[in-house]
Amino acid sequence: MRIHLSKILALFLFSPSFAHAHSMVFTAIDWNSGFLHLFQGVDHIVAMLAVGFWAAQMRGVALWFLPLTFVSVMALGGLLGMSGFEFNYAETIILSSGFVLSIFAIKNVQFDLKITALIVGFFALFHGYAHGAEIADSADFLSYSIGFISATSLLHIAGILFARVVYLANRLRFN
Repeated sequence: MRIHLSKILALFLFSPSFAHAHSMVFTAIDWNSGFLHLFQGVDHIVAMLAVGFWAAQMRGVALWFLPLTFVSVMALGGLLGMSGFEFNYAETIILSSGFVLSIFAIKNVQFDLKITALIVGFFALFHGYAHGAEIADSADFLSYSIGFISATSLLHIAGILFARVVYLANRLRFN
């Protein structure tokens, strides 16, 4: 039986909670808030797994460069959100990130690494912005940021491992 990633992804993408991850009034105060927030919305989970999955398929430098790009640009977006900078349509872009990144990962789209990093970075900016905009004035920004950066990195690693499992399962099937 061939593993159909697109069917698994469809279950997540059509989940009712997918489009409601960011209320923009979330009270984020510490590391736990930052870490756990990423697991409260399917948009985060799908996008982060997709970045890891896509990076694993591209192999080589992309394996570490794409997740590092996402985390770095996401941190910059967090600073922008915390400072009061406003992005129009941030939620729409965040929602579309799950679709776009997943499609590229599922179809194993192979752009030049620079183009891929720009795509990943574009979406990361909006994910980070949402985190920064949600942080409470009384929060420990550094602790909260380390929490969401840790969770993001963990989800990227999970995406990389998932790609390896899918690759091995399909390879064993054909041997």
